[in-house]
Amino acid sequence: MDRLAGKNKDKVIDLLAERLSFERASVKLYDRVLHRMEEAARGRPRSSDGDYTTYGLSGYRSDATRGMHDDIRREVGRPGHQGERQAHEEERVVAEMLPHVRGLRDQEKEHQTWLEQCIRNLGGDPKRTTEMAKLTEQEVKGIEAVIMKDPVLPHLFHALLAAEHVDSAGWDLLVELADAAGDVDAKRELERRLHEEEQHLAFVREALRIFSAHAVLNQDLQTPAQGQMHPSTS
Repeated sequence: MDRLAGKNKDKVIDLLAERLSFERASVKLYDRVLHRMEEAARGRPRSSDGDYTTYGLSGYRSDATRGMHDDIRREVGRPGHQGERQAHEEERVVAEMLPHVRGLRDQEKEHQTWLEQCIRNLGGDPKRTTEMAKLTEQEVKGIEAVIMKDPVLPHLFHALLAAEHVDSAGWDLLVELADAAGDVDAKRELERRLHEEEQHLAFVREALRIFSAHAVLNQDLQTPAQGQMHPSTS
């Protein structure tokens, strides 16, 4: 990355720090989504404080009455055990998605580690909050607010989709700069991670499409195709 940083090293470090700030946030976002998915895959237990809670795609409520009526409305009008069958189907799909989402999270973590090393190699401090890193921290707060507090799984994927769009654009910018600087090695490394981010975006978008088709068109739930995401092996 020396050639890319040749004319203005401080600005390059600032851009790398911006990406690093976003990748750190992304790891936390995926950790929260994974936790929520693990809850959904286990079904609908009671919460630790004894309140009635509802898990699954619809999320959970700490309000006992609201949770109870949500389940009553879901069961009324469904003959036999249809509601129970749908709940099991939701749990199955979420459980099948878990390994793929863990793979996305692990790639975000690798991107974080790689960026930290790049900044060190240029003489910078990956712990320092630069101007662009501070801007990113402010921008991501809205997405974090949804993912950290909203229990509804499709809502979390909607927020993840917004994050992945921003993430892909940030890596694309670095690729363009490396190309313009003639830094072949940096461009190759950046393109690999951009490709991974594009796969993240495709997987999250497909998952959200499936959730939306289920809610709006009553289509059967299905697991997003494995081909949407290929975890890095390097």
